[in-house]
This record gives sequence, structure tokens and C-alpha cells, in this order.
Amino acid sequence: MKSKKIDNFLKLFSSRNFLLFLIDITLLTLAGLNALFVRFGFDFLEMSKYSSGVLVLVIITIISNLLNGTYRIVWRYATPKDLIVLLRGLFIGYAFTLIFIHFTRLVVLPRSVGMLTFLGSYFLLLSARIIYQYMLSWKRKSEKRIAIIGAGDAGVILLNEIKRTNYGSVVAFFDDDTQKIGKYVAGVKVLDSVDSVNNYIDKLEIDEILIAIPSASKQVMSRIISTIDTEKVKLKTFPSITEFLDRNPTITDLREISLQDIVGREPVNVDINSISKYLTGKTILITGAGGSIGSEISRQVCRFSPKKVVLVGRGENSIYEIYNELKEKYYELDIVPIISDVTDKNMMEKIFKTHRPDILFHAAAHKHVFFMQNNLYEALRVNVLGTINLAKLSCNYNVEKFVFISTDKAVHPTSYMGTSKRLAELYLLSIPDTCKTDFSIVRFGNVIGSRGSVLWKFKKQIENDEPVTITDPRMKRYWMSIPEAVSLVIQAGALSTNRELYVLDMGEQIPVEEVARALAKIMGKQNIKIKYTGAIPGEKLEEELFYEHEKPEKTQHPKIMRVEYNNFKKIPPEEFENKILEIMNKYIEGHEKEAENMIYEILEIN
Repeated sequence: MKSKKIDNFLKLFSSRNFLLFLIDITLLTLAGLNALFVRFGFDFLEMSKYSSGVLVLVIITIISNLLNGTYRIVWRYATPKDLIVLLRGLFIGYAFTLIFIHFTRLVVLPRSVGMLTFLGSYFLLLSARIIYQYMLSWKRKSEKRIAIIGAGDAGVILLNEIKRTNYGSVVAFFDDDTQKIGKYVAGVKVLDSVDSVNNYIDKLEIDEILIAIPSASKQVMSRIISTIDTEKVKLKTFPSITEFLDRNPTITDLREISLQDIVGREPVNVDINSISKYLTGKTILITGAGGSIGSEISRQVCRFSPKKVVLVGRGENSIYEIYNELKEKYYELDIVPIISDVTDKNMMEKIFKTHRPDILFHAAAHKHVFFMQNNLYEALRVNVLGTINLAKLSCNYNVEKFVFISTDKAVHPTSYMGTSKRLAELYLLSIPDTCKTDFSIVRFGNVIGSRGSVLWKFKKQIENDEPVTITDPRMKRYWMSIPEAVSLVIQAGALSTNRELYVLDMGEQIPVEEVARALAKIMGKQNIKIKYTGAIPGEKLEEELFYEHEKPEKTQHPKIMRVEYNNFKKIPPEEFENKILEIMNKYIEGHEKEAENMIYEILEIN
């Protein structure tokens, strides 16, 4: 502990801080001499009588500044609060000097000299820091000319952040609120409506346009982006409002416009109280925690102050990345990274026995339709047996809630991946009520930004000026951003009370070609070539979210539907597991067709 304190003290005296420390000593001494001069003029003999008092004031003030944390402040980014910290250090130094002189009588310091030294030192030290910031801003001054779309609170926050960090020079606001147009917001004029932005790009020599509307829907974002010539100017925006539940946006939150902004960005309001009630203070186990969905679940869950978060995944690198990301942000939270496979019964048993999870989010799965089409055994092993393994352990260890991530491909599946997910759904819905765990299945469509998705391929093809390959011009898909989907998954967990199947409202299906062209526009390449390659095995032209016998019902949340599943024949869990093992053995023995027929028998009765 002693060594750590010494290290922290030494860090204060980096070369830059030490230089500032020396400057402060000089300025404090100068303030003291100036105070003596103001009080006594050129009477140096009289000055000498009180110089020792000024010296004591300077020494005590230096010590006060050190203990006050003055040199822990990064002055290039100083805020008004930091200036108050500086004043506090100087005042404490002055106050303790008066106390010291009063009780010791070792030196004499006239009240006027003491007060003038205090006021003069604050003026000099403050001036030095302002000059330092000015010199830095002059040195780092950017020629980047910026326009901000959105003259509301987020726009003003962004403007202040730009000024503070010298990110660039804001030349205009644009906003659709007619009452703001023509007026000044925080010193910058609101020139016109959003639809007129293109008219000002050349006139104002705008280099970058920042969209400061975190609550904007995908329709609003699509309209804004469609009006701007992306080949002339860069576009950046804030993430959606769901990422700012507990803080204000900052300059570091700005990012390039992405596809999710125009096809998968929907404002999602969640019931914070109901989510907090089932997550706060609980031990949360997340499988597939390094994947696209699992990592986002981990991020959002950590906001609700759980007791512990256990991250389980097979990929060492992906678990390493999400663990470090979360630990840096939530350093006080107990986060446990575990590299393991959900089908490893012994290891999963150890995890449940050691950590006793209250809530389980099961996102571990094989998800690629094409690869699973050639790997039925692996699809069943991970997606079905892995789920069965976790479900049995959840019952044995009295897990409160088990939330399973499903897919629209589980409805009338035409692929092994979709089939495996449907089988997992059926197993969970068949678990008897003797198990006290609440099981909820959340079914939804494509998410934007998922690793290895078709959008990654499109992006690479557009970057390389290659034709964008699409299997069929009629191909359509549901789209939702990962943060929005996960917010609804977590909300569904709060709604669940027994064996529930939920489906997220994904809106309308969007043609894949339309999505590809939107991506190209965002990347500043308007005219791309499309090449059709023909549908791959197991691929549907359009996806479905419900079976005919499933009846969607409204829940407390407008974007989450609870499904009433009629004509459902439950297969006893033990018999179900044995059938899956038999199917896998048939496949291994080379009887793939027979294995398929056995799967269809299970699916047809449900």
C-alpha cells in the first residue's frame, strides 16, 4: 500500500506536471512580491520585515495545492469545476497560513499583504492556465468546418464538446423547428431546415456534418441522409438514445453513419424499473458472451448494477475483448470470464455450482445458414444439446430466469440452422412445471452489424469497387440494430413468468438489394453494380416470424408480442434429448436422409 502511494505521488511529477509545479512556485512568489510592493512601495527595508511571512504563505500554499489535487488535473481539458479546485487549493493555503501565524507568532504577515498575495496568486495561476489552453488551441486549431443537424440539447452539448476539444469550427446549425430557424443557439446561427443542407455545403465550405439527434428514428435518419451528398461531405452521428440511459453524449461517441441508422434504428423505450428489479444485485450468466448479441447483452446488463456477471464463450479473443471493455468501464463490478463450450457438461456444472447464477441469457449458437447446412451434427450439438444442457442445470440450480435467443429462421425452417433453433424452442416449451425456472424464448430477425453477416461482405465489395453479389433480387429480410434488439430481449426477460415465447416487432421486411444500395450511399459510392448469384441451399426469399397456429398477443411493451402456441404436442424432455442423440448418431453413421426424416417427424407434430 505504501509503495502504491509513493507511485501515485511520483506520477504527479511527470515532466509536464513538474514544469507546471515550478511555474506555480514562481507565480506564487511573484504574487507575494507584488503584494509587498503594493503595500510598501520601494521601502525595501520595510518589505524585508514581512518577507518571511510571505515565504511561509507560499510554502503552505504549495503544500495545499499538492494535497488538493491541483496537479492531477489535465489542464488542456480543464472545465469550470477544475478552476474551482484551483481556487480551493489557494484558499486553503491562505487560511492555514493565517492559522499557523496566529498560533505560532513565528512570523508577521499584514492582512493586506496576505489577501493581496491570495488574490494575486489566483489571478496569475488562472491566467497561466488560460494562456496554456489558448496556446494549445492555436497550435492544434483545426481547419475543419462543421455543421450540426439538430439544434436541441444534444446539439448544444456537441457544440460545447467541439469547442472544448478543438475538434473543429461549427459554422451552422440546421433544424426543422421553424421557431429556431434564423435564431442563434449558443452563439451559432440556425440557418435553415434539414432539407436545405445541400445548398450550403459549397457556400460554407462544410467538411463534416454531425447529426445530433440521438432519439431519431430510422425514418428520420433515412430522410436526413438522403438529402445530403455523401460524396462531398463526411457524415457522423451519435448512437441511438438507448446508449445514453445514464449519461450525456460526448465527442468520443460520434461515429460514422452506419447502415443501422437508416434501416435498423428505432427508438426503444424500456421499463427501467422492471428490468432493474430482476437484474440489480443478481448474478448474471451470459453464454456466447463474446458474440455480437452476447457482448451487447453483457454491456447493457452491466448498467443495472448486477452482483456478478459471468461471461462464457468458446472464443478466447472475443471474451478477452468484451471482458476488458466492461472491466474498464465497470471496474468495481465482479466480472468473471470463462472459456468453455456450453455442451461441456462437467464444466457447465462447475460454473453453475461455483457461481449460482440467478439469471441466464443463452446467446451461444452456430448461426450461419450456409455453414450449418453442411454440418448438421454440429448444429444439433451446440444449438440443441447445448441448450438442453443449460436448461437442465438451470432447473437443478434454481435459476430464476432463462432467456433464450431464437431466430425467425426457426419458423418453417428450410435450413439446418433454423431447424436446430426450432428444436431448441420445442424443448424449452416442453419443460414441465416442476422446474421453477421461468423460460422465455425471444425470436427475432436479422441484426445489423452481426459478425460475418452479409453486410460485412457487401462493405468489402463496395470498398474494392467490386459488384455486390446478391443471391436473388426478390430476397427480403427483417432488420434491427443489435442494441435495439438486445434492449427488447432484456425487457422480455422482465415480462416472462413461466414458459413464454416472445417475438419482437421487426417492422417491414426490406429488400436486400435496397439495403446494399443504402450501404453504398453511406460509403460515398452511389453507383454500384449488382450481381445475382442464385439462392443458396436452405435460404428463403422472405422470412417469417410466426407459425400459422401461433397467435401473437400484445404485452406491456408495444414492440414485444407474446405468442400463444396452440396444437403443441409436448415431448417429455428425456425422450426429446434421446431423439436428438439418435439423430446425431444416424448422421455420423452416414444416414443423413434418415436423420432428416427423424427431425421432420418432430417438427411436423408441432
